[in-house]
Amino acid sequence: MLQIPIILISVFLLTACSTMPSGPSVLVLPGTDKNFDQFHIDDLKCRQLAYEQIATSQKEPDSKDEGQQNYDIGYIQCMYGRGHRVPVPGDLMYDTQQEWHSPPPPNMPAPFRSN
Repeated sequence: MLQIPIILISVFLLTACSTMPSGPSVLVLPGTDKNFDQFHIDDLKCRQLAYEQIATSQKEPDSKDEGQQNYDIGYIQCMYGRGHRVPVPGDLMYDTQQEWHSPPPPNMPAPFRSN
């Protein structure tokens, strides 16, 4: 009889934790002037911080992918804040386009300058 509550609790815990990632899914490299030991310490701290952010969040991730994405965001922010090189998706780049002007004709005189 005691086995049924234990099984139900185990299933509940496994289901609740199924959206929790086990680590980052992004590549972060040591920052300029950062040695590997400092990178390793920062990596451990940022993994813990990202995990705690998801675990203490008011909203449980809807899927494993959403949990992983939230984890990666927290991890990247932490590692960037500690001076390491982090990935930047192409769609985060500013959408600025330089205005194109055709070159002047070859026989156009240079602009006048007063000294």
